[in-house]
Amino acid sequence: MKNKSYNDHVLKFGKSILYIFTLFLSLQSFALQKYISDEKEPLEVSVKLRINKIYNINSVNETYQIDGYFIYAWKSEDVKTYFKDTDAKSAIFENEKARELINGDLWVPTFELINVHGSRETPNIRVEIYSNGMIEYEERFFATCSTNMDFTKFPFDTQTYQVSVEAFSYGLEKIVFKDPKLFLEDDHSNYLGEDWKFLESDANVVVKKYRYMHNSTNAAKNEYSRAVFEVKAKRLSGYYQWQVLFPLLIIILASFSIFWIKEFGSQIGVGFTLMLTVVAFNFYSASILPKLPYNTFIEYVIIVGYIFIFLGILAVIINHRINGIDNKEEKIPLLKHFRYIFPLVYGIIMIVLYKVLILS
Repeated sequence: MKNKSYNDHVLKFGKSILYIFTLFLSLQSFALQKYISDEKEPLEVSVKLRINKIYNINSVNETYQIDGYFIYAWKSEDVKTYFKDTDAKSAIFENEKARELINGDLWVPTFELINVHGSRETPNIRVEIYSNGMIEYEERFFATCSTNMDFTKFPFDTQTYQVSVEAFSYGLEKIVFKDPKLFLEDDHSNYLGEDWKFLESDANVVVKKYRYMHNSTNAAKNEYSRAVFEVKAKRLSGYYQWQVLFPLLIIILASFSIFWIKEFGSQIGVGFTLMLTVVAFNFYSASILPKLPYNTFIEYVIIVGYIFIFLGILAVIINHRINGIDNKEEKIPLLKHFRYIFPLVYGIIMIVLYKVLILS
């Protein structure tokens, strides 16, 4: 009986200790949350992005992969307690040590990429705290991002690759980004690949207003500070000029040869053969671009090719119906006129297309 009573007391004592420990952890967690909630002014966080490389640019999916570093910095008076017994000016924590620090006493907000596909990889992180209260959080990341691309001028198009970041839990009242900076390698060709030419870069802070964070659409909880980083690049179109547009131009010009052929059967055969060849180019252009609600420059070139080949076939049929009778005394020389009218009109239309879509 004594042993049983002793065991009951030990069990109760253990439960009491566990309860006190749990209560202590809850108070610690509450204190960490209270840190940001009691601030009268929003916490200002400076953000920097260093891009090592933009690669695997996929025009069909409108995605691209980014290898880079994010560096966030803000000030917290609580950090000064780490240096009360030392003369050190700063302390650095990496990877597991940094995660232990974040999971412990140090409050670090969660930042998320807005235009990321899936989840980003963060193989390395670093936290550096300073005796003056500054905190610097850095992460190396790999992410697949997406943005709306405009292919109207394809393959002479210019695209903007964007990276957008927000605080996950705190709106504009709690966290505000400031002084966004974007750093790139001096040799821009290293991070854009062989298919793109760097034009310019930009970094700015905008306010994003959501409609589902709070019942009232005008509530301050719906507004978030967002840092937006952009890299603008122009597609190097040499491959498409020589492998697609130039052969297509030759095919269209070759279709005008039917006006120089005398036999009607050969005229029809050449016209339909070249029409099928243009169809093959249409399949190719569809394979390198997403399904779009508008036509691109290269698709306009193909459509114009369809029209002129069809009109050429129609013209020789009409000529055959009018002048096909061998013993007809007066024949109208339609084909002689078409030999020069068709190439001239085609050239004018292509010049207009280039000026309207590319040079505008």
